[in-house]
Amino acid sequence: MSSYSITAARVTHPRAVRGHGSPAAFVAAVTGRRILDVRRRGKALLLLLDSGDSLLVRLGMSGRLQVHAPDDPLIPHTHVVLALDAGTELRFIDPRTFGGMAVVTGHDPAFMRELGHYGPEPLDDAFTPAVLAEILAGLRTNIQAVLMDQSKIAGIGKIYADEACFLAGISPLRSAGSLSPDEVTRLHAAIRQVLAHSIEVRGTSSKDAAYRDSGGEVGGFQHHLHVYQRAGLPCRVCGTPIEYRPIQGRRMHFCPHCQK
Repeated sequence: MSSYSITAARVTHPRAVRGHGSPAAFVAAVTGRRILDVRRRGKALLLLLDSGDSLLVRLGMSGRLQVHAPDDPLIPHTHVVLALDAGTELRFIDPRTFGGMAVVTGHDPAFMRELGHYGPEPLDDAFTPAVLAEILAGLRTNIQAVLMDQSKIAGIGKIYADEACFLAGISPLRSAGSLSPDEVTRLHAAIRQVLAHSIEVRGTSSKDAAYRDSGGEVGGFQHHLHVYQRAGLPCRVCGTPIEYRPIQGRRMHFCPHCQK
């Protein structure tokens, strides 16, 4: 990819850079730095800087990065603006303010305090059914909580945990260690299928359309959901009402008939 220098930075919402002592500290850390490459680890983006540091971007539930011309009107909830030497601006937009940006040490996520504890990437070839079986073995925690634990598997959020469990026919209420080898294999395939499909249709936008892709368009996976945000509605497979139940501090969507 081409590299770009950050010629100026502006913060319009301090929460977006809460990892720094102040917005001014963030601005000082990024101004004049060149972006060498862009990578991803789990649900985090890394913009590798020529200082040897990285700009860590967490999108949260509704955040996005968009490139704009400097004279484009600011979209509501634009919290950080990075002016680039290409004559454009990289803008961080986050309606729900769950995301954020921070300059962190190093380029390798394996050695970053913020990301070094992350588990395997579920779409990597190295993530096999055997690896998943090893992760789940002996755990009494419910399977959905394990799927969402970034230290176990990186990059799976609530939507995709709900959907993967449904596709695998496994109740999210079960303990992770109770899965049989066949169920582990089904769950492994379901995780990869759900994530790949979601990427293909540009992610999931809720009813408020808070999440949009980098081009500002809504995602399309919400049209393919089987259980997430469908509480009380009939299961698309068997017609049983979808349940929405709090378990161990998390709420889970599932079909009590299709998922055992």
